[in-house]
Amino acid sequence: MATLVTGGKGFIGARLVRSLVEQGEPVVCLDLKGTPGRLVDISERITFVEGDVSRYEDIENVLREHDISRIAHSVFFSAEERGVAARPEDAELLYRQQMVMTTGTFHLFEAARRAGIRRVLYPSSVQYHGLDEPWTETEPVTEYSPARPTSPYGIGKHLCERLAHEYNRLHGMEIVSIRVSGAYGPGVRFGARGINLIGTDGALGQRVDFSYSRAQRVVLAHVDDIAEIFARALVSPKPPHDVYHVGGHAVSYGELAAIGRGLLPGMEVTFRDDVPLQCSFAIDSSRMTRELGVSHRSLERGYLNLINETRGQHGLELIAEPAATETP
Repeated sequence: MATLVTGGKGFIGARLVRSLVEQGEPVVCLDLKGTPGRLVDISERITFVEGDVSRYEDIENVLREHDISRIAHSVFFSAEERGVAARPEDAELLYRQQMVMTTGTFHLFEAARRAGIRRVLYPSSVQYHGLDEPWTETEPVTEYSPARPTSPYGIGKHLCERLAHEYNRLHGMEIVSIRVSGAYGPGVRFGARGINLIGTDGALGQRVDFSYSRAQRVVLAHVDDIAEIFARALVSPKPPHDVYHVGGHAVSYGELAAIGRGLLPGMEVTFRDDVPLQCSFAIDSSRMTRELGVSHRSLERGYLNLINETRGQHGLELIAEPAATETP
């Protein structure tokens, strides 16, 4: 029996596929194109299927034609992050977002139920809690903190989590929702809200231009740590809870710049200090650490990994690991 990974060639999905393959798990990858993409080096160990989760029959077909025991839904699509607010001409992306992120998820839950597949991993987001309004709580946000989404993306995540809860309650399924924060690491140049740039542009000696104030805070986690959380929630015996925060490190863009300069002295970084500060909050991920046994690597170690991955791809000398890269 195999694990179906939807969006398996994406930023997080591809790292999850690699983790599962390394553990000897048979994997079927459903993506818009049936070509191996960034998984070409291990493509002989993966079954690739072309399909679109917004079409119910594509999901139904892959479940009928392959012996699937569990599903990792790894499709992400945020129209907001793609700049629709700033580019009205791209407004059709809002329709595509809802078809993929909401309707596609409904399709997946129902197709899994009909096929008798109980364990499904759902990629939720910290936008479940809302990012646009000031957060007045003084304690870190937990899985029990209220849902206050304001964006179509966050509202869609909230809706899908509620649907997952109902499928679990009414049909005895084991849908586990993982609320992801900002992901950084090898695989993309920009990353969520530009958090990859010190390890991509900066690694090549290019100027890093952040579109945020140096005081703006963000919570971020390395893509491989996120993939490990996904893998453990997917293959372990039934987790005690059906919602987990990924969490990660809460830092400012100024602190990210300092990390980049510590690894590559002289790195040039600019900020947009005229941009108003957006809502940010610390995220409690102790449930994930306690029950899934995953902890986050230090930012120094994570960005060193990204910098060297980037430099290696361009034939540049790798950066030696500092004597101590771990932070409390």
